[in-house]
Amino acid sequence: MLLFANKLYRLWFGTLAGGHLQMVAEAGVPATQTTDDGLDDVDGFAGMPTTLLPDNDAESAEIYLDTLNMWLEVRTRYLSWVDGRLAQMVIATDITARRLAEEQSAMQTERAQNASRLITMGEMASSVAHELNQPLTAINNYCNGMVSRIKSKQITEEDLLGALEKTAKQAHRAGQIIQRIRSFVKRSEPNRTPSDIEGMVEEAVELAEIEMRRRNVRLTHYVAPRMPPLLVDPILIEQVLVNLLKNAAESVDSAQRPTALRSVKLRVAPGHMDGKPVVEFTVLDSGKGLAPEVVARLYEAFHSTKADGMGIGLSLCRSIVESHMGRMKAENLYNDKELTGCRFSFWIPVTEPLQPNHSIHIKTTKDTGLSPG
Repeated sequence: MLLFANKLYRLWFGTLAGGHLQMVAEAGVPATQTTDDGLDDVDGFAGMPTTLLPDNDAESAEIYLDTLNMWLEVRTRYLSWVDGRLAQMVIATDITARRLAEEQSAMQTERAQNASRLITMGEMASSVAHELNQPLTAINNYCNGMVSRIKSKQITEEDLLGALEKTAKQAHRAGQIIQRIRSFVKRSEPNRTPSDIEGMVEEAVELAEIEMRRRNVRLTHYVAPRMPPLLVDPILIEQVLVNLLKNAAESVDSAQRPTALRSVKLRVAPGHMDGKPVVEFTVLDSGKGLAPEVVARLYEAFHSTKADGMGIGLSLCRSIVESHMGRMKAENLYNDKELTGCRFSFWIPVTEPLQPNHSIHIKTTKDTGLSPG
């Protein structure tokens, strides 16, 4: 039995209790029971002492109603009605605009992530071309050599098989480079699955090493043994690592360090943040560090320290890390007063449950429908 409904409820559902029952059913909250006869308009809970009312906070859920084509935030609780009967109050708030804004924000973030990967590969284009040129040149040399020796009948079957095996190996190497790049830049829906940390690191390192070799920077990496899998999107975490490693190589190169000091180190180990277990990813470089004015705007979108930079790399990296409930920070490294490099770190929680498409929600108050019954 519907005891009271405001104007908006009547506009949505009319004067019957069907709207109330539909909302609490969608929200997964049991409605109050009525007597079997139902003809005396007496609530089945009538006469129940009000001291038995639940003390816990109101339950809340977000539901979509096809009949209204609207998203509603539904809150329910029990209360004592004016005549002493036990009543179930439902407050429904229209959050359609907020949900649409969240969906659009998630789509824009996904596009930005894909654009960032394409930009990264574009910036590394010369390095990738050089990396591919090596196996392709080797294949060309092997083939020309075999053709020449076959024509002059100066090759044995054993030598021919050996040359073909080496050719196949170089072709496989070129194919792996192309496949790795395709996997990195292809557009895909965010997919958080239990992911092997060592596998993610290996993929990121192999991509970053292309840039490292071109800049004559030594890359070393360490992953602690027996690391637990992380519930993450592996491509997004690889994207963060590739960006940080690439930036580190550029910093070392621009600092014009001598060969012995041209190094970047990646370390992955377990840790704790706010008393909770996390996995810590750390990238250390021997570059020129961060200027104070740069630190203040480090993660600001479209701000870049590079003349031709797009300014979305670090901003997007932090967004990716925070979408996985993690944190990120940067700090300069010193030997006494001498600046010796920079350290970027980010943490991903191990056991913290991750919410899909996690984003910052800005709530606004809109029309509400009130229906206790």
